[in-house]
Amino acid sequence: MPTAVIVDDSPLVRAQLRQILTRIGATVVGEAGTGTQVQALYEQHKPDLVTLDIVMPGKDGVTAAIELLRAYPNARIVMCTSLAAREKILACQKAGVRHYLLKPFDPARAEQIFQFALQAPVKNAGSRP
Repeated sequence: MPTAVIVDDSPLVRAQLRQILTRIGATVVGEAGTGTQVQALYEQHKPDLVTLDIVMPGKDGVTAAIELLRAYPNARIVMCTSLAAREKILACQKAGVRHYLLKPFDPARAEQIFQFALQAPVKNAGSRP
């Protein structure tokens, strides 16, 4: 059973994502409301998937994704955002994020994206976990 960590400053969005992930058979092992908590949660749980909001107080999702992928190149991240700001998405792509979910999201589309992200091969099987 795949595991997931949800990082979003909105408790309502975290609840929606938790429901969607549970429907596809994933277990949510951790949640956070800021980007500063991402790496510690990842190190603690080593989840198969991280959902990460781009705009959050404190450390934003772009910075958190860059730092996480620098330390754990095989981390699978789905950026969840209401922003269509091209520069933010490009920064995430340069860091290695390949999956995005735009808010407000359609639950069926979210399920597809999460399933695809979980099935996607990791960047380098010889890298750190």
